[in-house]
Amino acid sequence: MKLVCDRIAITEAISIVQRAVASRSTIPALECILIKAEDGKVVLVGNDLDIGIECIIGSEIISEGKVAVNANLFGNAIRKMSGDTVTIEVSAKGIGDTDTANENNVVRIKCGNSDIKLNGVSASDFPEIHVFETKFDIILTQSELKDLIKHTIFAVGTSETKLILTGCLLEASGNNVNMVAIDGFRLAYKKIVTENDAVSGYLGDVAIVIPSKTLKEINSIIGESDDKIIIKCSNKNVRFEFDNVIFTSRLLEGDYIDYEKIIPSEFKTSIISDVRPLIEAVDRASIIITSEINKSPVIVKIEGPTANICCETSAGKVDEIVPVDMKGDDIEIGFNNKYLLEALKACTTEKINVEFVGPANPCLITPFEGDSFKYIVLPVRLRADR
Repeated sequence: MKLVCDRIAITEAISIVQRAVASRSTIPALECILIKAEDGKVVLVGNDLDIGIECIIGSEIISEGKVAVNANLFGNAIRKMSGDTVTIEVSAKGIGDTDTANENNVVRIKCGNSDIKLNGVSASDFPEIHVFETKFDIILTQSELKDLIKHTIFAVGTSETKLILTGCLLEASGNNVNMVAIDGFRLAYKKIVTENDAVSGYLGDVAIVIPSKTLKEINSIIGESDDKIIIKCSNKNVRFEFDNVIFTSRLLEGDYIDYEKIIPSEFKTSIISDVRPLIEAVDRASIIITSEINKSPVIVKIEGPTANICCETSAGKVDEIVPVDMKGDDIEIGFNNKYLLEALKACTTEKINVEFVGPANPCLITPFEGDSFKYIVLPVRLRADR
């Protein structure tokens, strides 16, 4: 195999596929990037058996072939070279070997004045990425998918005992697309409206649960552009196709929680507020929460036209007053500062509604107008002697 390519292009491709490379594995090939020069194109591949990423780069192929090479060594070698053009050539001898029948593959990398040789791994040892027949496609722009992910991923579950909650639910119906995350203490719901129907190849509503690892890696690769990303789905797998990248992942199987039943519909107290003052007040109240063990809640006390946000720990006490438009009963309720702050920061409108059932019930945060997001945060029980 021999190919010539742009150093910056292959550097960017390596950084993408490395996200699917196992950092440590008992299988050496899983710590490698597969380089394939065949069918007139060069593809770099990473596969840790949970996710697989393929990235196509423009290259001049002098001779076809394929080889796997340690991802860290290969990536560092390319990144530290200073020339504009990289030549990659593979021979069938290992470094220091004289026996041409040796099956080790030597990857020779030349760029500028540099000439580096790395022992590779036979391409036959590299696991193939699962190819599946798609049942339907969900078509979004990259900015739309990024918007869905960043406004829900913070609330995804981490407990392996509730595996289905370690992913986000993606629903599509017509041109409405929702993403939902629940971790048992909070719920995050984000809705977008696409220009055209988002689902193709299937008549009806669709829903899949995508692992959080997959979504975090996708979010780090895609941009804020209006370029399309096609999400190809089967019952067990998903494939994201965008730009020069194909990203494959398993789906989480099982029944997701009926989240609509969790969202309260009747309230005793509601406020309308600018979101920024609430964020700043909770953020300042959090500065004295210095320990994750036995940490004190942020207390929200609503009386008439003000919300008093306060916190008291061994480090000190903070009191904040935020003006609000209030309806209903006065209420005093406590929250985990991190959960409340993340929900408020995820709000995408200047004004929000915050509605309460009671001091022992979750609150609901929604936009002042519309239904583009819903955030639920469970309260923390306050001490009886307050």
